[in-house]
Amino acid sequence: MSDQFRLSRPALMWQFIAIIAVLLPHLTHLPLWVPAAIAGTIGWRLMVHTGRWSFPHWSVLALFSFLACGGVFLSYGGVGGVNGMVALLIAGFGLKSLEIYRQRDALLVVYVAYIVAGSALLFDQSIWMAAYVLVAVQLTTAALLAIYQTHNVDMGRPFRSSAVMMMQSLPLMLVLFILIPRMGPIWSLKMDVGGAKTGLSEVMSPGDITNLTRSSDVAFRVEFKDEPPPQNALYWRAMTYPDFDGVRWYRDKRQDELQQVTESVQMKEPTYRYSLMLEPTGRNYVPALDMPVSLPDGLALNSDMTFLRDNPINTREQFDLHSAAQYRLAVKSNALNYRRELSLPLTNPRSRETAREWYTRAGSPESYIRMLMAFYHLNFTYTLNPGKLQGNQIDQFLFSSQKGFCGHFAGSMVFMLRSVGIPARVVAGYQGGEWNPYEKYLLVRQYDAHAWVEAWLPRKGWVRFDPTAAVAPERIVRPAEELFSEQESFLEDTPLGSLLVGRNSVLADLWLKWDALSYGWQQWVVNYHRYQNDFLTRLLGEITPLRLALALLIPFVLVMTLVALRVFWHSWNNPKDPHDLALEKLSQRLERKAGLGRSPGETVKRYCDRVADVRPDLAEVLSQIAGRYEQMRYAETDQLDAGKELLAWVRRCHSKI
Repeated sequence: MSDQFRLSRPALMWQFIAIIAVLLPHLTHLPLWVPAAIAGTIGWRLMVHTGRWSFPHWSVLALFSFLACGGVFLSYGGVGGVNGMVALLIAGFGLKSLEIYRQRDALLVVYVAYIVAGSALLFDQSIWMAAYVLVAVQLTTAALLAIYQTHNVDMGRPFRSSAVMMMQSLPLMLVLFILIPRMGPIWSLKMDVGGAKTGLSEVMSPGDITNLTRSSDVAFRVEFKDEPPPQNALYWRAMTYPDFDGVRWYRDKRQDELQQVTESVQMKEPTYRYSLMLEPTGRNYVPALDMPVSLPDGLALNSDMTFLRDNPINTREQFDLHSAAQYRLAVKSNALNYRRELSLPLTNPRSRETAREWYTRAGSPESYIRMLMAFYHLNFTYTLNPGKLQGNQIDQFLFSSQKGFCGHFAGSMVFMLRSVGIPARVVAGYQGGEWNPYEKYLLVRQYDAHAWVEAWLPRKGWVRFDPTAAVAPERIVRPAEELFSEQESFLEDTPLGSLLVGRNSVLADLWLKWDALSYGWQQWVVNYHRYQNDFLTRLLGEITPLRLALALLIPFVLVMTLVALRVFWHSWNNPKDPHDLALEKLSQRLERKAGLGRSPGETVKRYCDRVADVRPDLAEVLSQIAGRYEQMRYAETDQLDAGKELLAWVRRCHSKI
């Protein structure tokens, strides 16, 4: 291939800028060796550009490719998932930078760069990421334009041209976004975004929920369709823990059979319909207002009345749910669950003995539970720093330390209930939340995590009891950030801590405004497909193919009209140079007479030489035309006279054709 197709220096620099720009958002989820390897390949190519090194032999490239594939396989256990495929794409993309020499190599890199930039949205669909991807796309477009520009063009010109192109495309992009029907988003595929996630786990020890108060990370957001329930009814059910080994409570893995028992809830008015936007958890549970009474698409309702997804939730998801704050669970545990919700390890003898004594004195399950709640109310302290328990932890907590958090109260109460034959289980989730006044939704954070108790009572079914409310009623009626603000360990893991939460902080108010903006972005941009039909119906009336076609065509025509007007205005204000116009007419006449038209990008000198080879009779006059043109354009003196002489020689050439 001719050297005229070799990449210019500005174009090569723009290639590197585009590669780095599209790779930056992937650094958070790629193994460290991938960006390190790409940095090495870019460095190698720069050394080639300076003439110090040579391009690698094909065998070296083959070895690098083999090592990259092996590295991805070892890092991800294969390439069957989205993460592995993206890593493999990026590794190959980086290796391709070693081969950039001609225009076709650069074109391939640019095309893959567009894909790599878009793939960043698989892992993060926030406003920041969307804005950054737009910038990366603009830089990649600048790299594309630089491929076709001459060697002496300044570095800034491709950037300016790409910015103009991006601005011109925005109106059409918005129209297509609003009107084009959505396919299922690719980021709903099974994938692992990596990284530890704060939140409830499938194993709970008494101090685990206490640790969540160190974090202000958002767990989920809730927007109610009508009037929301009161603060003390905001129990967000996530999972149950029926199994206990003396120290920890465990979620029952066998619950994942996904039984659908929506008919098991006898609800009372009022009920609440709401939209819940869940942050990534890495697990398959979906919190719901206690108690869910309908089954939304994509979820299954378990026998313990918790929602489950088939796959872990690794990206922000939105669910439309329906719950009743007043209800009765009519279903009774099967024999297996009944035994599990009564089983206890052979530990904590004092608690067992005390439970039997109190139950004998109470005479009924209801009276016994009231006795337990009074015991908690009169003797216990609610604190985020209860200290560590050793040995028979339930005995030590109930009769010695008597200081704890919700996990301590719920776990000990379930133990006392099971000790007298009352089926019971720990329920974990969240309680309360903070209202965001700027978008009218409830913001539930990790420090709102809570645990309570469900006990099976004759003729009543499963009934909720919250011993924490007996110890500290303010926990249920006041926002958690107000209640915990004086506690030393509250928000210990959160930078700026209490400045970002509460009602009296300027930073907290700014954060709420930003969160409202992010929530609106997620609702109306990322999740636009959920509302597209309703929005288009309000916009267009009845949706028909004709109306959709017109809605697409009219903006397109308007955009094209504006472009045409701009071109016309530019031509009107910048008329073509008369000398260039004269040469253009000469070329058109030679094209008609002898098929000797001027090629795009062909210089006047080269064109005149080519025509002279075919028409020797025109050689002298064409030589004069080429000489006068170069004198007019590039000489420092006599440019005006050269221009006049050029027009005269062009007229003479016309007469000789």
